[in-house]
Amino acid sequence: MIIRPSIRSNVFLNAHPKGIQTYIQTLFNEATSLEKFNGPKNILIIGGSSGYGLASRVALSVATNANTINVSFESAPSDKRTGTAGFWNNVYFLEEAKKLGTTHIDIVADAFSDKTKQEVINVIKREFGKVDLVIYSLAAGARPNPETGDLIRSALKPIGEPLDGDTIDIATKTLKSLHMDAATEEDIKNTVYVMGGSDWESWLHHLDQADVLNQGIKTISYTYVGSGSMDKIYRAGTIGKAKDDLEATSLRMHSWLKDKYQGESLISSSKAVVTKASVFIPGITSYIACLFDVMKEKGVHETTLQHKHRLFKDMVYGELRRVDALHRIRIDHYEMQEDVQKETLLKLEQSKDHLLELQGTKDFIDEFYHIHGFDYDNVNYDEDIDLNAYSFDHIELSIL
Repeated sequence: MIIRPSIRSNVFLNAHPKGIQTYIQTLFNEATSLEKFNGPKNILIIGGSSGYGLASRVALSVATNANTINVSFESAPSDKRTGTAGFWNNVYFLEEAKKLGTTHIDIVADAFSDKTKQEVINVIKREFGKVDLVIYSLAAGARPNPETGDLIRSALKPIGEPLDGDTIDIATKTLKSLHMDAATEEDIKNTVYVMGGSDWESWLHHLDQADVLNQGIKTISYTYVGSGSMDKIYRAGTIGKAKDDLEATSLRMHSWLKDKYQGESLISSSKAVVTKASVFIPGITSYIACLFDVMKEKGVHETTLQHKHRLFKDMVYGELRRVDALHRIRIDHYEMQEDVQKETLLKLEQSKDHLLELQGTKDFIDEFYHIHGFDYDNVNYDEDIDLNAYSFDHIELSIL
């Protein structure tokens, strides 16, 4: 199979295994160059196949020599399909992590289901005994309702009024317009159900009842506060309601984790990064492009991996924690500096007619292709890839 980018409506329908291998090797090389520190030894990551979750897993595996279990719902390759980028991220993470001499296990399954939770508990008991850190970084567009059997879908929409903006058409590398209708009450409720904190809380209660949480347990999930210019679609939109629920859940869990384990539940507000969802949010691609340029000019830009490494080294397991009035860790403080925000918004206004010429826009597009395994100079994309030749027996990968 010759694997070229297959993109429909800004969604990559495929991934390139050898490109993903390069992507994962790049992350590990980057992590190796960063400072080691004392941190958790046994980690459960729910949603560690891409984005913040993957960056956290790589950073901690290298910097603290931690053992990890990752739970993610990804599609394996078949005769006609390449499998998802997240699946190959898991595969090549496990291959690279074998060099560390620690234990790393991937369970490909529905993280929302009680059956998966029980299987993970069994693995923890067998391999680790207990865990020191639980990272909840699940990015799902839908969640089954076990009581009704319905599949509940989230909706990325503004609340109150429709919203128009632009995004990058990834296939043609041009700008295109985006229109979003205002959310209904059902949209809001469904988005909170899928993307809020109830499943995170369910995981912690299952783990607590199974007695697999160590004293001093920490659990963390990720939110985004961001610039006021993004409020209409983000904090004031359906996803903002879900993040409100996530943050309230963390405060609720913190109370009993502290009482029972001398532990803590944390929320970290991350910086804006390139994700698979970025291109579906009106205006966010333009904002990120200008932000990247400004932060690089000021010498405060971080890759996603550097960002997560600093979070855990300085603010979760270090003495440099920054929190706001809502008890959120503000690792996004470089992005939110007054001068960075002022210059980003000015650049955004001045670049409307030539946004595609910005280095930040080019960097955004490059990274979007890279996270799917494409556009690497060292990969021969004319090579015929035999997906049936791949074997996964040599790594701890379980597909439920």
